Amino acid sequence: MEIIRDLNSLGQYPFPVVALGNFDGVHVGHQTILTAAIKRAHAVGGSALAVTFDPLPAKVLNPNRAPRLILTPEDKHELLRSYGLQGVIVLTFSRELSMLSPEDFVREYLRRRIGACVVVIGHNVSFGHARAGNADVMRQLGRELGFETTVVGPVERDGIVVSSTQVREMITAGDMKRTASLLGRAHFLRGPVVHGRERGRTIGFPTANIQSRTECLPPDGVYATRVVMEEGSYQSITNIGMRPTFGEPQRSIEAHIFDFDRDIYGREVRLEIAERIRPERKFESAQALAAQIASDLQRAKEILAA
Repeated sequence: MEIIRDLNSLGQYPFPVVALGNFDGVHVGHQTILTAAIKRAHAVGGSALAVTFDPLPAKVLNPNRAPRLILTPEDKHELLRSYGLQGVIVLTFSRELSMLSPEDFVREYLRRRIGACVVVIGHNVSFGHARAGNADVMRQLGRELGFETTVVGPVERDGIVVSSTQVREMITAGDMKRTASLLGRAHFLRGPVVHGRERGRTIGFPTANIQSRTECLPPDGVYATRVVMEEGSYQSITNIGMRPTFGEPQRSIEAHIFDFDRDIYGREVRLEIAERIRPERKFESAQALAAQIASDLQRAKEILAA
């Protein structure tokens, strides 16, 4: 799959079927859009393409209130790749781009420069200046400009209409089971393993200190997790928080990997978060903390085994 950031270098794609969206999270609603585009492209011998934006529009238009990204851009592109698209077109979002009317955006980018024959969108899509474009506007523009429009959704899981906003709310609440239902997979964060204060080693539970590049994190607490590296997946238990027993000044993410004693400093890892075990709290001593961790570890193993 090709990642295209410069439309001047866009190759020849027969009968482009374009899935349009921000796709942050690549949740089950997004997956339904992507699947619809891929099936339509296969049916006519065409090409399935996703068109997305970097940065997220809200990061440019309202940075102080912009949501935290569920995925790093690299992880988003990798997940999009996994669905069998021929290409992902990443449009650089700017204030200049945001000033285009819905018609100008569709005419210039989707039709003239990309050549979209079919545009697949979610039911709650918004595009163009002041977010004036919606599904009905896209249908009308399709009739005027000569492309087919497919509107997907809404998609529901557990009685919830799936959206990136709902996914973020579930993560922020620490409801990792429902998050996984909306995403179709466990939420994960990514980053390198860095040197920490090695507090865990002193109480018998050495940890990998992960410096997350993923923005959207669950609340402080203890979680059943999996650490994923190139060579495999390892069960673990992770503390996210301030380590109040030791009075630490900075939030950290520390994963204790079961039955693991290799040096992985500097390694890039993915931390899949399965379930919250308990909130973080302060203990009267390191020994009391160690006893609680032993209990938490057993609970984590039960969760991960299930």
